Amino acid sequence: MTHYDVLFIHPPAIYDFRKIVHFPGPASQVSIHTTHQYIQVPIGILSVAEFLDRHGYKVLIDNLGERMLADPYFDVKEYIKRNVADVYAIELHWYLHTQGAIEVAKICKELHPESLVIIGGLTASVFHEELIKHFDFIDAVIRGESEKPLLEFMNMYENRGHISETPNVTYREDGRITVAPIMNPSANLDEFEFTRLDLLEPKGSVFTPGTSPHISMFVCRGCTYNCVTCGGSAYSYKTYFGMERPSFRSPNKLVEDLQRLTAQGVKCIGILQDPRMGGRKYWTQLLSALRKEKFDVERLTMDLFYPADEEYVKELSRIGVTMALNISPESGSYEVRKKHGRNYTNEALLATVKKCHRYHMPITVYFLLPLAPDTKESVKETWRLWGALCELDREALDKGLLKDVEERVPVGGPIMGHMVFLDPGSLGYDYPEKYGYRVLFKNIKDCIQSLSMPHWVQRINYETDSLDRDAITGFIYESMEVVISQREKYRLFDPHEIYIQRLLLNVDKTIAGEVKHIMGLKDEILKKLKLRELKSKYEEFFSNII
Repeated sequence: MTHYDVLFIHPPAIYDFRKIVHFPGPASQVSIHTTHQYIQVPIGILSVAEFLDRHGYKVLIDNLGERMLADPYFDVKEYIKRNVADVYAIELHWYLHTQGAIEVAKICKELHPESLVIIGGLTASVFHEELIKHFDFIDAVIRGESEKPLLEFMNMYENRGHISETPNVTYREDGRITVAPIMNPSANLDEFEFTRLDLLEPKGSVFTPGTSPHISMFVCRGCTYNCVTCGGSAYSYKTYFGMERPSFRSPNKLVEDLQRLTAQGVKCIGILQDPRMGGRKYWTQLLSALRKEKFDVERLTMDLFYPADEEYVKELSRIGVTMALNISPESGSYEVRKKHGRNYTNEALLATVKKCHRYHMPITVYFLLPLAPDTKESVKETWRLWGALCELDREALDKGLLKDVEERVPVGGPIMGHMVFLDPGSLGYDYPEKYGYRVLFKNIKDCIQSLSMPHWVQRINYETDSLDRDAITGFIYESMEVVISQREKYRLFDPHEIYIQRLLLNVDKTIAGEVKHIMGLKDEILKKLKLRELKSKYEEFFSNII
């Protein structure tokens, strides 16, 4: 039996995904590192755990979702029973972990009723009062930035033996909910550390078998942009974290982070957020510092939040490692993109892609469909832009511009994101009427119920002024067909991969129809039986083609 002061737990998206009928579908076709249970931990939890460890507390970050995914017979309750902690800190950062986080919190309290069960993260910060009101097994929510508030919370709890009003905490006291003021967030991130992989167990989400070890860092906490559907926008951080502006990590500290990670065997590193948000002085210092170091990495990935000029692309190319870039215009329609919060033209986007190719750097372009302003015509504009981007990738490959990097960074045209979830805490979620959305699941209990539904189509948590859920589903399926056809046309995927993608899409469409029919049955026992039969058929089919 092991005892911790604080055991941090990263839950699976759906706690009982191994038992219940749950079809992630193509909407959850994410990287192998993330999986349909989203097992990659948010980088901020490493910082929170390290800050407590630095101040004398015995801590561990336990990736429970990874354990459950790796071993179908892993006994969650027995494991939590053996790992005793004074405080169980459940991470609820991403919305799609809501059901998993709540169920794991409940288990921790059932097995260790004398211990505290707390919860934190961006989504927890949005729903903090509801979490305390509706779930008596949750003792407290730590809102916003958590390093210093959680340390103060722990110090006070250790001294007094009960929860007291400390910054950022929401808790129950004498039958009423107490919401403490938010502590002023850190002005910069240099006082925290994000590379303590020794505090994380197991490490499969970093060292996935068959892939290169990977992790993502960030240049700042917060954002200067207000994309309407993003729960990590400037609005969201100001509202739920009290951040008036982003807090940056200095270039020298970021370089130290990369050195520490590579020393621990990490080979692929993503630097999240666009360094240009920090101004010219910041990004020039960062790129210069990166250029001076010799990192033993396979790939370094960086974000572009808007098109880049020749100078910036050239400076990125001089860093001296295999570089890959990401940019997310979200829509191929300028008008839709502008309303969403990204104000640049298709011409500027395409010019940026050409520059990147000229300097031998692949760039992945991400889209999100459908957004509130989208119509059939605007979606067609997006499809046309996809075709142009596929053509540019094909030309770069044919000319040999990416021959030195294409094995390390697959080049496969634009990536279509499925707008399944409107982020809680985003402008669109908090002010849906203003931005053309209708939120279908507004309170925490409805959110949990929707996330537990069998098929991903049933989990779509919004509609728009012009699109209901059936129309949204139709747009997503049709757009996926377009993506596959374009990859085939421009030979960006081999024929077998194209065949598998098309097959999986058609199977998922069939499953969606069958689930809809089954859910209409009045006999609950028959409904559960039919869903389990369908799941068994799907799993057998899937195991035979992969």
